[in-house]
Amino acid sequence: MTDILTPKPHARPVPVWEPGLRIWHWSNALVVLLLFETYLLFDWHKELGFSKDTTTLFQKAHIVLGWVFVALFLSRVRLLFRGDTFSRLPDLLPKTQGRPLWTAIRQDAKNHLLSMAGQSQSPEPVREPGHDPVARLLYLALFAVVFPLQIVTGILWSSLKWGYWPLPFLHALPNPTGHNLKEILSDIHATGMYVIAGFFVLHIGGVVTDEIRHRSGILSAMIHGTKTLGPAEIDTYRERKGKDGPASKGSSSPGPGLDTM
Repeated sequence: MTDILTPKPHARPVPVWEPGLRIWHWSNALVVLLLFETYLLFDWHKELGFSKDTTTLFQKAHIVLGWVFVALFLSRVRLLFRGDTFSRLPDLLPKTQGRPLWTAIRQDAKNHLLSMAGQSQSPEPVREPGHDPVARLLYLALFAVVFPLQIVTGILWSSLKWGYWPLPFLHALPNPTGHNLKEILSDIHATGMYVIAGFFVLHIGGVVTDEIRHRSGILSAMIHGTKTLGPAEIDTYRERKGKDGPASKGSSSPGPGLDTM
């Protein structure tokens, strides 16, 4: 097998991640970490010996951060439909290429994981210019299920607990109805937080593994926006960019030298 740490011949840096996506990525990561921290602080307030006022402060800080999370989520939804090629929804959808959907998902995820582990049968596996097959599945689950569920349960809980907008009348629900509903929402919301924490662990683990085994620059790519692609990968890049047309090119126009390869 070819040494996976050897740079691919004729590889070229090309712009992939637009500025809006990179800003969203790092801002969302920070906000989610703060949300998880504030949740743990008020959830473990008894064990940590916090007073009622301190616990309330963390709860309200969590709610404020939650609205920042909502704004970031809406900005990412906009990019799914109005962003550059590799920010859009099609880049997150499985590439069936004539295969049944589940077969495509299973095969692509398996091949990607084998490639990351250095066990691919191909001496030089072709990598996706945008989101890889495993990241697609995780992001789809987050955007379609987990994030919306967190937003809905968080808003309902804050309305029940504090009478906050947009449903302040929920605060007036009599017990035990109000109390039981708060407990149910709290449990669902807490479960979602741990699911997101699990995604963080998988995501960081995958990035670190990819950097060590392939020197892919996947981490720095989300800072400067460019990826180094081989010839076959650049063909896929061109094809995806061509499908979206000039309107989507914005910040991710093809890099220098691509048309002379």
